[in-house]
Amino acid sequence: MKVLIVDDHQYNLDLLAFILEDHDYQSCFATNGQEALDRVVSDASIGVILMDVNMPVMDGREATKRIKEAITDRFIPIVFVTALDEDQALAECLSAGGDDFISKPVNESVLLAKIAAHLRTANLYQELRETNERLSYHQRLMDREHAIVEHVFQNGLQRVGSDCRNLKHRISPMSMFNGDIFLAAPSPSGGVYLVLGDFTGHGLSAAIGCLPVADIFYAMSNKQASIAELATEINHKLQGLLPSNMFFCAAIMELSANGDRLSYWVGGINDLLLVSPSGGVVERLQAQHMPLGVLDDHEFDATVDVVNPPAGTRVVIYTDGIIESQDDQGQMFGEERLEALLATPADCYVDRIYEAVNEYRQQAEQTDDMTLVELTCCPVEYADGLAHRDTGDGSLSLPWTLSFSLTPDELGKPDLVAEVVRLLGGDVTFKSHLDILYTLLSELINNSLEHGLLELDSAIKETTDGFERYYRLRRQRLETLNGGSIDLSLQLTGTNTNKLKIIVSDSGKGFDVEALQHVSDFDVNEQDHSFGRGIDLIRSLCDSVVYSDGGSTVTVVYRLD
Repeated sequence: MKVLIVDDHQYNLDLLAFILEDHDYQSCFATNGQEALDRVVSDASIGVILMDVNMPVMDGREATKRIKEAITDRFIPIVFVTALDEDQALAECLSAGGDDFISKPVNESVLLAKIAAHLRTANLYQELRETNERLSYHQRLMDREHAIVEHVFQNGLQRVGSDCRNLKHRISPMSMFNGDIFLAAPSPSGGVYLVLGDFTGHGLSAAIGCLPVADIFYAMSNKQASIAELATEINHKLQGLLPSNMFFCAAIMELSANGDRLSYWVGGINDLLLVSPSGGVVERLQAQHMPLGVLDDHEFDATVDVVNPPAGTRVVIYTDGIIESQDDQGQMFGEERLEALLATPADCYVDRIYEAVNEYRQQAEQTDDMTLVELTCCPVEYADGLAHRDTGDGSLSLPWTLSFSLTPDELGKPDLVAEVVRLLGGDVTFKSHLDILYTLLSELINNSLEHGLLELDSAIKETTDGFERYYRLRRQRLETLNGGSIDLSLQLTGTNTNKLKIIVSDSGKGFDVEALQHVSDFDVNEQDHSFGRGIDLIRSLCDSVVYSDGGSTVTVVYRLD
């Protein structure tokens, strides 16, 4: 280690050099402050400076001040070696930038101890500086990578810039990357699709699932896919992509072009709140399904619900971050405060709620991603003209019939119903009915398969582990099913109104049709059974439901107008 000795007396230079060299330090010299400054600037190997106070040309105090100003990229301890003993003079030395002082005559042990101590400090400073440089480099690298990822996310999640006037929303991520996702896209039939969801966790790890969801959503909404198809495809993708401790709570919806029908699939997310035009929550659309990404294809339930809200009804949808926002005392905002904000009319409930939540939090940190969406149920309007509504009078000039004979191989396909619905989706007649038809066909085919061909007893579901046992038996029997079939017939008849007749016939043993009549008037729901709701659902969707051939055939009529 090289030590610079600064003194205008040769005796002092020789004495200090002798002491240092005897302990393996290198010495270099300067006889005034200016020489010391020049030497330090030109020699990066100097590690410690022993500085006299009173010298010609430039004294030690001024030299110390200028050295500290000139050398900012490294720490060089400066120890004053002085005969001064006035407190004021010593204080001025330290104020000028000196790090320590030692009195003349020099005590060798004290001098060496102080040099060693200051070298330790200098080494720590150098280590800290190098660590900071590495951290700065990694921070720049991380910022660059984040900028790239953010660019990809923005392009991926905002692929469609449709400005639907029926929608208002606020998004407030907890960090740079958002585990909440809100997507909206125009439907070819003139309505609007939307997805609001919340991935497990926060930040980049939670946001990573948003891209495949957006890809599926935009691709399928452009093809007028049903909500059931969307939910099925997103679940299939996420189930194979996400780790076991992650899932996607979501609401997937479509509002029809005239705004009088809302089709929705809700899994694991908060209730959708229907607010009347005069204010107040009039109905809750509760989650009926597991979150996406949890269940296998054969376990997944894509059943879609439909409501017909009065004109002007608002649908308020939100993620957990809203009601779980905390004040500085750790108390949550809660559902009661949220619903109180919906009790009176507002031009924009989203703004009212968002401002109330921020006011409630005050200085408390945001602990979760927050997303709010408000959907007004009225004829769908777009400001940018992206919606391209198909034209047509909704009827076909010629009737037609589609027939399928489904063998065990076809019945084992998880996307069987989606394929049938996809055939219908190419016709304008069915575009606004695809979700209901998906639900209807799923119930009809599953009933024939499970109770006709596989001979499963729904009473199994009444036990503690009933659902798990039921679907395990379903999977096992379907895998070993060698014979049997289900015939599916779709018949479009058009006179003054369009009606779709659906006939499903299986080769099973059938069932007691008369006993089924006792299930009418929603007796199943009154008994709170875990089965039988599919029958009520079919009846609620169709004009007529008729069983024949000992229960092996069911004929339903669905009105398309």
